[in-house]
Amino acid sequence: MRILEGEKDVEFTSIHVESDDDLWYLHNIISLGDRVKMTVMRRLEKQQDMTRSKEVPRKPVTLTINVESIDFQEFSGTLRILGTVIVGSEDAIGQHQSFAVSPGDTFMLSKEQWSEQQKKLFQEALENKFSDRYYFIIIDDETAFIESLKSYGIQSLGKIDSHKTGKNYASDYSEDKYLREVYESLSRIVPEGSSVIVLGSGFTRDKFVQLAKSLQTKLIFVTFPTARSDEGAIWEFLNSLESEDILKNFRLSGDTRLVEEFLKRLKTTEEATYGYEAVKKAIETGAVEVLIVSEEKFRTEPGRELLDLAENFGTSVHIISLTGEKGNIVKNFGGYCALLRYKI
Repeated sequence: MRILEGEKDVEFTSIHVESDDDLWYLHNIISLGDRVKMTVMRRLEKQQDMTRSKEVPRKPVTLTINVESIDFQEFSGTLRILGTVIVGSEDAIGQHQSFAVSPGDTFMLSKEQWSEQQKKLFQEALENKFSDRYYFIIIDDETAFIESLKSYGIQSLGKIDSHKTGKNYASDYSEDKYLREVYESLSRIVPEGSSVIVLGSGFTRDKFVQLAKSLQTKLIFVTFPTARSDEGAIWEFLNSLESEDILKNFRLSGDTRLVEEFLKRLKTTEEATYGYEAVKKAIETGAVEVLIVSEEKFRTEPGRELLDLAENFGTSVHIISLTGEKGNIVKNFGGYCALLRYKI
């Protein structure tokens, strides 16, 4: 994400979106009631024109809306911002308008007030702190999955079958041919210089890495043994101590470790609590070490009030995405969880 300089309107911040990770951040930065300005293609017809022709041309027009809803569609890479037009052409004012923001787009944002957490997330996005791309190959002698780790979750990119067994069994099955097919598929999808973490059980994992390195690849490979050979292998990896070294500072890894620690404390030492009222009371007594809030609750008025309270008490705050498995766990606990300094 970049701030564009030289804009005449000092009330607005001009933002250029560079990646779908930026959209995740913006989804948590933009609040209801904010103003967003963007140039869109819009039909500029009068009511009587609608009965004359259905082919009304679209023209570029710059509109400002008062934000009423925000929807991040992670798999299509689009942030949809819906609101009522407050500045623009005369025929548009008062009408509803949807802005579809994607990587490569520029828009302008005006906020009456920034919370400390919003400032932190905005700075994080500007610094590209979590912009590194990590990819996974989960492989055994039958199937290989290619997955991408993003700031907000895991995205499936492809699946390759070895046809060693099953109805598509090939009598001329070749392990070398299968591994090369996986490597070629990976090379077409993953940009040069990316880190690829190879997971799975058995010897196929190590054989694949040996082959990939022999082909003088420009990818960086790390291999890690897992008991599972499906998407669950990624969560197994993220929950390991070794993942902290491999995925330094990566948000999803932090999500996993925090939620696992919360569940562990809840069952054993009871140095954890959940639910809005219980967490609020714990913060007020200074007992909260880390406040974990789902991004859904982060955008609500009670959620913002709780964050302000946590900041006043110097409590560490972590916003967790609902896209991943761990985000859903936090949601099931009401969207508010806390690691405590001591049992209360």
